[in-house]
Amino acid sequence: MKVNLAGFNFDFNQIKNFSSTIHKLNNCEKLKEQFDKIHFTPESIAAAYARISRSKKPVDILRQDALVEISKSRKSNREIVFEMGHSSIAEHSIFNFDVIGISRYLTEFVQKSRLVSYTEKSQRYVTLKGDFVIPNEIENNSEASKKFRQIIEKQNQAYFTLCDCLEKFYNLQYNSKKAKKIQKKKIETKAKEDARYIISLATKTQFGMTINARNVEKLLKRLYAINLNEANALADKIYNNVKTISPSLIRYTKPSEFDKKRYSTLSENKIEKIKNEIISFPENCDEKILTTLIFRENGNQWKSIFSNVVKMSFEEKKIKFLRYLDGIKSFDSLPREFEIGEFIFQLNISASCFAQLKRHRMSTIISSDYSPENCKHTIPESIVKCGKKKLFENVINETEFFYFWLKKHYPQIKNYILTNSHNRGVLFKFNLRELCHFSRLREDSHSQWEIRKIANEIVSECRKIAPLSTMLICGKDKFEQFYKKYL
Repeated sequence: MKVNLAGFNFDFNQIKNFSSTIHKLNNCEKLKEQFDKIHFTPESIAAAYARISRSKKPVDILRQDALVEISKSRKSNREIVFEMGHSSIAEHSIFNFDVIGISRYLTEFVQKSRLVSYTEKSQRYVTLKGDFVIPNEIENNSEASKKFRQIIEKQNQAYFTLCDCLEKFYNLQYNSKKAKKIQKKKIETKAKEDARYIISLATKTQFGMTINARNVEKLLKRLYAINLNEANALADKIYNNVKTISPSLIRYTKPSEFDKKRYSTLSENKIEKIKNEIISFPENCDEKILTTLIFRENGNQWKSIFSNVVKMSFEEKKIKFLRYLDGIKSFDSLPREFEIGEFIFQLNISASCFAQLKRHRMSTIISSDYSPENCKHTIPESIVKCGKKKLFENVINETEFFYFWLKKHYPQIKNYILTNSHNRGVLFKFNLRELCHFSRLREDSHSQWEIRKIANEIVSECRKIAPLSTMLICGKDKFEQFYKKYL
């Protein structure tokens, strides 16, 4: 595992001052000496902005004052953020991290943070090398670590076999006319996105992360609360990168007992199959959203508007909706009024699908643990059609046999050995504004097949409940035809 601090924000005046020094000094040693004296830190910006609410001085002067003595800025930050409780001040400090060589499993914990940006290596586009993390919880058990390696090597061998077979399969699927249109890379991508279902959650990955100091602190608490050595090691590396640069803004990194309980398994799984279904939806969703749109416009009593809206015919309500949506483009968000309509779905999806769903962090995603007992696993149809179902199932059976052994002896690391095909139960709560964004990405023809199928199911059910509010909820590739149909 490797964690690099790739960048952070600091006051631009520091660069301007150093640039002027460069013009004056020709001696490289003296330049280096001057550079080393500069305290590059995001803390001065945070300290300056923290003083805005109680100072008559212009903001640019406050920034200059904060740069004069960093120790005073740090003291000010500690008082304002930790003693007075104004934690939002820490959000003015931004860090960029390279996170290299962690397991796919650990990313599921890291990427829970809502207000953080991640860009991860895609297993759809990058051919994997077969590298993986061996949890150091089993390093001292030669039998367990040996078996762990053997299982993952079998998974990886199956992955490369499936890649080859699926490429041939997809080439045969397209006639000569289509083959000219479909580039070789696209066929390779389709092969990789299905073959990856057999590789483990221990597979190494990398991502770039942009995060503010407030969220660094929250992330560290979460990683230290998880009973995984890999998570704790990642927390150490992140903290070591920022503690000298921004000590006044990242202070409380140790989890409480409450935090620790949140990431522990409190009960055993019950053998009860989880199915995809809607479990909560709003009554009169269309009417409530339309009422809220009108409320924003005229400011009358919401209940009075609602009583009038429910008396309207379907066509009258449709005309009203179309007026509010006139001129919308595929890149526009739906108006905020659409957040009034909230839905909850229960899903049984693979780790591969969950890796994409978890990126929709403004929704509420509650996931149960992986469970071969009651959630089973997902086999891509292409693998069945190209005659490799038996190979796939044999590897899965051997994987699950070892999973149950790990569950008994090393329960905290049992999920590392599971594959991208293994399923988990998920509660997915969203409003219709979020659903629009989800659908634009996941119902689009470029989307991966499993999450596209899930998105189709969800949107189809929502259309039954709120046909007017969902008129323009579709994949971005279909937006123009939907828009022409209704508007």
